[in-house]
Amino acid sequence: MQATLRPTTLPPSDWQRLVSLVLPVVAVGALVLGIVWRNPGLIGGGVVALFAIWNASGGALFPFLHRWMPLTNRHVGRQVRPQTVRREKDDVEAQPTIESPAKHLAKRGPTNETSTAELVQSMIAQGRFALLLRPETGAELPRSDIENVLAVMDEMVSVVPEGRVLVGEYADRATWGATPTSPDSPGLEWVDGCYLDRFAVTNAQFQHFVDAGAYEEFPLWPDEALPALFEFVDRTWVPGPSLWRDGRYPEGEGNYPVVGISWYEAFAYARWVGRRLPTDAEWTKAGAWPVETSPGRVTQRRYPWGDNFEARRASLWSAGQSAPQPVDAYPDGASLGGVCQLIGNVWEWTDSFFDVPSREGEVSGHGLKVIHGGAYNTYFENQATCHFRSGERPLSRRANIGFRLALSFDVVADPEEAPEEATPLTEELASTL
Repeated sequence: MQATLRPTTLPPSDWQRLVSLVLPVVAVGALVLGIVWRNPGLIGGGVVALFAIWNASGGALFPFLHRWMPLTNRHVGRQVRPQTVRREKDDVEAQPTIESPAKHLAKRGPTNETSTAELVQSMIAQGRFALLLRPETGAELPRSDIENVLAVMDEMVSVVPEGRVLVGEYADRATWGATPTSPDSPGLEWVDGCYLDRFAVTNAQFQHFVDAGAYEEFPLWPDEALPALFEFVDRTWVPGPSLWRDGRYPEGEGNYPVVGISWYEAFAYARWVGRRLPTDAEWTKAGAWPVETSPGRVTQRRYPWGDNFEARRASLWSAGQSAPQPVDAYPDGASLGGVCQLIGNVWEWTDSFFDVPSREGEVSGHGLKVIHGGAYNTYFENQATCHFRSGERPLSRRANIGFRLALSFDVVADPEEAPEEATPLTEELASTL
């Protein structure tokens, strides 16, 4: 047995290699010549020789190739592929899994209390505190965190109480005493209570939205806006407001209202931070601060500060400004609820459609959205009242239109229902923040 195996395990000598090379060549040559010359003898001899070589070499036409293979490769070669696959599999399993920060925080287990605090601070820094106040989130955050978030929110928003308010041209007539109000007066709308931002959304706040890649987060955007996303770029063709460069706002203007954004961009930002755009009626009520002296009989202000226009209280044409000013300028123009710059500086998007009644009584706004408040370049003061409204195309990205956000009362968690201590955030919940 050993005598039989020994020659196959030793490296082949030079003469063996030569013979292994010559014999197949001779056999093939005889076969080819026989075919060319049509010689049955050469054809038969070539076929017989090739068959003999094939049979003697165990199926290798050129035996030297088979014999030159190292013993380990020849006998273990079949195991190379499974071993390689096994090593690759092990390498894949050893690689760290890339996951979102929220999922990572949700899995940290023993350090969950610290992780939750980090998540809360990060969300507050991005202006996304409203997401932490949703009932499903508040049920898993400690009461202390909920109270801290509410304290931050109190500094940033004002309360718009529930009640009736006159909107549009009907309110304008009523403030001049031309049309008395009654429970069935046209233009009289009911508003549920809500929170409204004290200031318009700033460049610095919107920068978080841009940095987070939200322009590529399609679920944030209405379906009809998706084809237009390629148009929502800045001066350097980077996603962002139209007046920015390289995805950054102008230096020194972090506290200025973000402008050059369409209604769709305002809508997507609102969804990203967990809030919404105010309705026409909510915006009007925040500024006009109506008082219902009897059922359906409403008295409300023409301007946030009263019924008479005062140029020093707002940034309109009469103030001599050639561009938007910081959002906390003109504090004397704030409403009774503490909402600043409802009048002047920049127009503001709302969530309502601009409905215009035709002569035939039909209402059509041609897809326009209501904007309110006037801007630094608004010449006529009667276009900058709490009631005056204009319409603008949702895709418009004008340099004098910004926005502020609202939040309904019923989506805010009750701190009394929050647990005393932190509980582990579920992966599903954390991934939505």
